[in-house]
Formats: sequence, C-alpha cells, structure tokens
Amino acid sequence: MSDPGLPRHTIGDTFLGGPDRVAGTLRAQLLQRVRETPAGGAIDWATCYFLDTELAQALIDASGRGVDVTLVVEGDPGAAHANDPVLALLRADGLRDGLTIRPRAPRPVRALAGRLHLKIYAFSHPSPVALVGSFDPAGGPDVDPAVLKAIGDRDRAHNLLVAIEGTRLVERLVRHVRLLGRRRGAIGRLSIENNRVVRERETALYFYPRLRTRIVEPVVARLGQGDRLWATVSHIGRAAADVLVAAGRRGVRLELVVDDSRRRVPAKAIVRMRRAGVGIRRLRLADELPMQARFVVTDRAGVRTAWFGSHDFTRRARLLNDELLVETHDPALIATLIARFADLARAADRPPPGGR
Repeated sequence: MSDPGLPRHTIGDTFLGGPDRVAGTLRAQLLQRVRETPAGGAIDWATCYFLDTELAQALIDASGRGVDVTLVVEGDPGAAHANDPVLALLRADGLRDGLTIRPRAPRPVRALAGRLHLKIYAFSHPSPVALVGSFDPAGGPDVDPAVLKAIGDRDRAHNLLVAIEGTRLVERLVRHVRLLGRRRGAIGRLSIENNRVVRERETALYFYPRLRTRIVEPVVARLGQGDRLWATVSHIGRAAADVLVAAGRRGVRLELVVDDSRRRVPAKAIVRMRRAGVGIRRLRLADELPMQARFVVTDRAGVRTAWFGSHDFTRRARLLNDELLVETHDPALIATLIARFADLARAADRPPPGGR
C-alpha cells in the first residue's frame, strides 16, 4: 500500500520561457519562491550563470530572516567575469557562510577543466521541491548589455524548468547541492555520489562527471523502424550527430529543432543528418536569442521516455562538467514536451520578427 504522505508522481509543474511567453517568467517563479520561504526553511541552489541582482538580493534577504541558504555558483562561466557584479554583492553578505563560488582553474589546465553547469533550485516550503532544467538567472534590468549580447538574454530565450517533487529525488538534489558547497563546487567522476543513479518511481537522476557517460545514446541506438525521437538541441557535436545519422539510416523518424548558431550546431552536421533522413529545423529568433530549452523524447514501440536537464550533449558536458540529466516516463510531462516541440517547430518554420 502506498504511503499517503508521498506525492503520487515524481514530476510536478513545467515552467516554459521564450519569446512567446511573458519575459522573465522563470526568474519570476524563482523570485516568488525565495520570497515566500519562511524563517527556518531552506533554499539550496547551484547554477552556472548568475547575473540577476534582484534575485541575489532576495537570497540575501532570505538568509537575513533566518532561511538556511546554500548557493553554489560557477566563478568562471563561459563569458568570463559575467558573474562578477552579482558575486561581489553575494560575497559582501556571505549568506551566513552558505555561499560557495567554484574557483577558476589554473591557466595550464583551464581548457581541460570542467565547469559547474547544472541548474538546481530547491525549496523546503511550502512543500519540498526542486526546479531543474536549462535556466540560469542570467537576465534582469541591471545586466551589462554587452554581457547580455554575449550569452543571450535568458529571460526571453526558450528555456525550461521542471518541478521535481518525488521525496527521494528532492532529498538527493538538496544533498548534491550541499555536497557541492562543501567541495568548492566540484564533485569528482570517481565519486559514489555521481555514479549512483537515483530512482523513484518513473524518474531517475544522473549526475556528471561520471564513469558511465552515455545515457541517452544507447537508447537511441536501440530505436528501429517506426520508432520516433523528438529533440530540441542547443549543441550538436560529431558524436551526437553520428548517433542520429545511424538512427535515421535505420528508419527511425527523427525530428529536431536546433539553435541557429553555426558554432553550436555546425552546417556540416545539419547536412549529414538531413542526408540520413533526419528532419531538422534551425530556430532563428529575433535579437539572436539562444535556444536553451533542451530535451529529448523517444517513442520505442509505444513506450515513451524523456530526458532533460543542464546536459547539452557536448563533449565538455559528457566528460568534464558538473551536470544533471533527468530521465522520466511521466506521461503528463512527456505530453507537455511534445506539445512544446510542436510550438518550436512551427516557430522555426517562420522568419523571426524583423528577419535576419
């Protein structure tokens, strides 16, 4: 008999951002939850980019009123020094020793060093939940326009956060953030913490770096004639393209919406995949907004599985970064993701406002 105190499902609401949504929807969701967490509660966050001074001040205020705040932030994100203004604000307060900034790697090994790339936003109240996905709080009115242009306005870009509500999963995500805090923002690939798969009902968590790095690829390799795959992709490297090309040649029906950046998704990869029968569209957005809403859904003989999180299927994400990949069979979330894919596919078929 199931425990009536446990949630019926491990997945709660899905929060979507994009040019077709109210700007700042995801950061507003985080801001509201921070402000509503009472004294004695807990907030546990880990993120790569943090540029939003209003959110930073809300965390400082929460800590000041007695909330136990743990915040782990990358000190050297892809756009160097982008986090510096917010980090200066946070350092001045310290969050009652709850702040950890992952240090920059020494120059000789910097190119081979990973980054803290996962995005976990956990709250104890009103009931335990962790929002995870692809969104960084990297917007807001005070952000330097040059930085915003370099990384893209995350408050307006296509983005995704999913509420994880399974008791075991939330506890593990909170523990992971706190362990990152104790280990200066990095957990090694040989650790038990990162190599243990955490499962609850229809959902599983995979933490990176880890020894078994390929999680989605073997599933795609087992897809055959008549099976399907939908994916929204911010990056495609050679290895990922190889897997998709092979699936296309087996008769799998593959549909992708990809970022318009030629650096993230090279033209050669597009040509290879199209020749193999992969249906692929580039999403061209006004103001060069990035396409951050990463997810994959497969349908193998009627059994559907979804993956989402910070993992962007690059070599760096697979081998070096601290990342999170979530796997689920939750039917409501899968329906939401397929519907969102259809939205993005239609948007990709239209020229952006103003054209470019």
